[in-house]
Amino acid sequence: MPAVPPLPPSAPREVPPAAYSVGPGPGWTQGGAPYAPQGSAIQWDLAWKGALLAGVGAAILTAIPFVSIGCCLWMLGAGVLSVAMYRKQVPGTVITPGMGMKLGALAGVFGFMVNAVVTVLSFAVFRSNSDFRRAMQEQMEKQMANNPDPKVQAMVQHFMDWMSSPQGAATFVVLMLIVLGVVFIVITAAGGALGASMSDRRREFR
Repeated sequence: MPAVPPLPPSAPREVPPAAYSVGPGPGWTQGGAPYAPQGSAIQWDLAWKGALLAGVGAAILTAIPFVSIGCCLWMLGAGVLSVAMYRKQVPGTVITPGMGMKLGALAGVFGFMVNAVVTVLSFAVFRSNSDFRRAMQEQMEKQMANNPDPKVQAMVQHFMDWMSSPQGAATFVVLMLIVLGVVFIVITAAGGALGASMSDRRREFR
């Protein structure tokens, strides 16, 4: 076999592994700016704790009589807080508005679960209370007095009788919970998107 001729002194002894890589890597630059890989997946094992705390806090604030006036504000704040707490759990992560909506929606689910329990218990207590029945009777009498039309009075009487039955009360509670759940999740998701947008603006100013 012929001997392999030696390489000239100027030739490289070996090719570095980075020369075989294709596409951008951790140190790849484009236009002088370093490229940093960004993940768009949420680490739910870290996200649920902050979402739970934010959702429960919003549910408690919306259940307090006078503080519940700002219920929409508390829901928005829960979405923003869930994004902020997730950023502390995973520092350096770029949170897009879509990711913020998911984090806020998770906080809304937790908040709705707590608020649903409080709502069902409160309705059960008030429905068994004689004062609640008396208030409903007085409201029915007012509606019948304001509308002398016999058809309207018959409709009001039929609705009050339906509300007094167990099936009517259960249906009313279910409908109320569905509306409450949609409102909770939508507003907290909007708060999460708002929190993500606010963080992006702060990063641009820096």
